[in-house]
Amino acid sequence: MFSISASAIIISICFIVVIVIIFSEKINRAVVTITAALITYFTLIFIEHLEFSTLVDLLIGTKDDGFVNLHTLILIVGMMFIVQISDEAGLFQFIGVLAIKMSKGKPIALMVILCTLSTAFSAVISNILAVMILIPLTITISRILTIDPTPFILTEAIMVNIGGTFFSISSIPNILIVTDTGISFNEFFINVGLFSLLVAGLTVLFFIFLYKKELKSPTKGMVSTLKEFNVWNFVQNRRLLYASMCSLVVLMISFVVIDFIPPDIIALTIAMFLTLFSTFNGLNPKTIIQKFDFELLFYLLGIFVVAGGLEVTGVIDIIGGALFRIGAISPFLNVIVIIWAAAFLSSLIDNIPITKIMIPVVGLMSETATSTPNQNYYALSFGANWGDNLTPMGDNILVMNIAEQHKRPIKMKAFWKLGFTTTIVQLILVTIYYTVIYYTIIGITTILTIIILLGTVFIFSKYGNEQTKKIIEKTFTKFRTKVIG
Repeated sequence: MFSISASAIIISICFIVVIVIIFSEKINRAVVTITAALITYFTLIFIEHLEFSTLVDLLIGTKDDGFVNLHTLILIVGMMFIVQISDEAGLFQFIGVLAIKMSKGKPIALMVILCTLSTAFSAVISNILAVMILIPLTITISRILTIDPTPFILTEAIMVNIGGTFFSISSIPNILIVTDTGISFNEFFINVGLFSLLVAGLTVLFFIFLYKKELKSPTKGMVSTLKEFNVWNFVQNRRLLYASMCSLVVLMISFVVIDFIPPDIIALTIAMFLTLFSTFNGLNPKTIIQKFDFELLFYLLGIFVVAGGLEVTGVIDIIGGALFRIGAISPFLNVIVIIWAAAFLSSLIDNIPITKIMIPVVGLMSETATSTPNQNYYALSFGANWGDNLTPMGDNILVMNIAEQHKRPIKMKAFWKLGFTTTIVQLILVTIYYTVIYYTIIGITTILTIIILLGTVFIFSKYGNEQTKKIIEKTFTKFRTKVIG
């Protein structure tokens, strides 16, 4: 039996209240978490009789854990500099318009390109900035071509979270995981990023299957208008554009080849050189800093303290013990529990606090996994990032707001049906992936069975008798209608 102290109860209630308020979106999330952090601090000081240094340890980490929280903050700040300067240079808009012109107005090609851009952008910049760039751009292009932007907006929003698992720097949950565990950039990409690439490709094919009859081709005159777009109109300073592009390339290469300098220091170093270069090219550093997401930084500081309070008072041990007992049958079941639990929790709650709370829980669950202890952390990344698409909450609210501001509103029900269906398919795919890792024969047999079934259906839909074709087509139409109708 676990004994729960008064401090543990107070901090747990505090955390739950924070989640409820954030979910309701009635109060700024940074204000809520900082308030919760203060309550946690007073609880630890006056009830647990700890010293002020405890607060410092919770904020930046300790020597024992390698000052993990401080490393996280430095990495985020470094990436903010690079991303903001790249945005000011027009790099992402330039790439976006150039890629869209390549589609020549063909709807399927346009969907593939926009999904690819969503995934690529979110792999190197924040999900929020990715949608802020792409959604208005998509709506503008759709007006030029006089086509409905809804399918493109919905698919872009979903692909953004897939891109969040490409690299260790692609999302805040990933940054929290790798800075806490010491997982390298290469190791993360090999174990999470490569499979995410595969899932991204399969997801795009799934979207084409769903929308191939709904996407309308624009008129030739509208396509000609698109071709006349000058992509360089989006670039304010070509030298800064090239510098931003080079910085991102150097950043990725450095993460891969340099293992004796922490990733956060690498990012901050490159960021400072780029900032100095931009200063001599007419960009005021104050302009960059003013656009920083300070709300995110304060939000993280609050989460660090509350999550640390839960760990200090033993709540994490209780949660970890409960999940461990659920998955204690095998390491495989451990991984599956983490994926699905993290996904559904992240669908209702911001995935940042969920990840921060789950990291020590996963650590407890990984103690018996002597051969591949990091698999549990990879599973956490999959679940925490992809689960965000199960509902229209979280970052997807921003997508709905941007679309509405541009007079192209998206219905909650439309996003919910597509997002939930797509995410369940993705979670099933990652479950099969881990089945192959832990039970190779069963996993490969499952994959072959699925391929044979899909192949059989395809053959009958093309070469079967008329009655069989009608049955298959009717089934597909019903499925499409339920998901996107």
